[in-house]
Amino acid sequence: MKKYILFFAAFWMTIASSCDSEFLETHSTQGVDESNIFTNIENATGALEGTFKLMYRTGTSQNYMGYETMLVMSDLMGEDILFGKSTTLFLQSYNWSVHRNVTSAMMNYCYRYHYEIIANVNTIIANIDDVDGAQSDRDYIKGQALVLRAAHYFNLVRMWGVRYDAGKNNTQLGVPLILTLEDAQEPQPQATVEEIYKAINDDLDEAIELLKIPHSRTNKIHPNQSVANGMKARVLLSQGKWAEAAKYAKDARTNEYTLSQTIFTETPARFYTQDNTEWMWATKRIEAERDGFSTLQVFFGNTDAVTSRNGPKVIYNYLYHKISETDKRKGMFAATKAIAMSAAFIRPQPTTDVPAYYNNKYMVPDHNSPQVDCPYMRVAEMYLMEAEGLARAGGHDAEAQQALYDLIITRDPAYTKSTNTGQALIDEIMLHRRIELWGEGFRYFDLKRLNEPVIRNLQATLPNGKTEASNHNASWAQYLEIPAGDKKWQYLFSDNELDNNPHIIQNEM
Repeated sequence: MKKYILFFAAFWMTIASSCDSEFLETHSTQGVDESNIFTNIENATGALEGTFKLMYRTGTSQNYMGYETMLVMSDLMGEDILFGKSTTLFLQSYNWSVHRNVTSAMMNYCYRYHYEIIANVNTIIANIDDVDGAQSDRDYIKGQALVLRAAHYFNLVRMWGVRYDAGKNNTQLGVPLILTLEDAQEPQPQATVEEIYKAINDDLDEAIELLKIPHSRTNKIHPNQSVANGMKARVLLSQGKWAEAAKYAKDARTNEYTLSQTIFTETPARFYTQDNTEWMWATKRIEAERDGFSTLQVFFGNTDAVTSRNGPKVIYNYLYHKISETDKRKGMFAATKAIAMSAAFIRPQPTTDVPAYYNNKYMVPDHNSPQVDCPYMRVAEMYLMEAEGLARAGGHDAEAQQALYDLIITRDPAYTKSTNTGQALIDEIMLHRRIELWGEGFRYFDLKRLNEPVIRNLQATLPNGKTEASNHNASWAQYLEIPAGDKKWQYLFSDNELDNNPHIIQNEM
């Protein structure tokens, strides 16, 4: 563990220069003079900025892109997004092989990435209280660092741990819990899933309190109290604490964010900038820092990258035909190949061959420039979490119906408030969650938290009543069904981690 826990971003981005300055490569904390970094608020802010940049810095491979790598992997491991013509990078996520390969460089990267961020924020948290400056500024930096640590442990425990089982003691093993600089000095054993969730919740509770004083945000990469509340809602939803999750999701919906009537109809670009009023937490890439074709939009959108041209992504036809004809979100997808190849859809190049059910959700303004922003959290998700939490809690159907209506009426002008109750209402909410958050990194995590299977071979029911076979390619997918609770839902620890940490107990192979 020592090899990767002791990573710390060199924060000298030329302190006192603009936030788009180049930052140095990461190196061992043994060579970092923390007494110089944490002398004042300006330097401490530089430390935090360096950590944010690590979240979307491109690694040695195009699909090593920090936080966005986990989003792409999650959706490709579900059933709602698939390769439409041929396969490219991330095929091994789609066919559920890469996370079960102990020699995989990708798995080593994913694990190392999370602990690299955690090492950085641990250093900030350990030093920020002694930095010269206003208490409100120290609180703002510490609160953001706590949100980052919580978010990355939340990913780790959901990827490598057995799912949290509400009402149980959850003593199943997760990942090592490194919360202090002292913890990082020696390899640590795995904490239980319960212990990790407690640490995540403790971080978020503290962050919510520290971030209560609003700060002006010129860049939404900086999590504020709304983002902390939204993250808390995600965590509680995974724990099956339904009423509490609904409460925090509602708290996250401040006047800073507004639902858009045009978010799914804007052309020739959409879902590419954090200026969108619905985006709560997001990257902000700068053209001067071009980092190659390595963004979520490159893999799911229409950038002029090889992976976009050769491996266009499409929607599961079963899900597509569940979308109302009056729903604006349906217009993001082409029902036929003729429509996909028409002027109504924007492809990586005018001649790029794309199939039926091709998507235009991630449309970029410049096909040759992937320097576009990525959404980590949107306000629409808050409505969906509130509705789901209330519906599953029981006794709150009317409130759940209203929360769902408030969102969907902005997507479908013909939508009427649901009269469903009980499981039927839950099913309706979850359908809209799949449609709304398609391609944003939720599906694997949703299926796992709800202990539901992946089913990729359902027939689609067409408007004329006929049926159509699933558009998943069995030879590419390898698995068309993955049962709930199967051992494959847990990522394996890489050989590299096992070599460096003798305390790790491998997940069931």
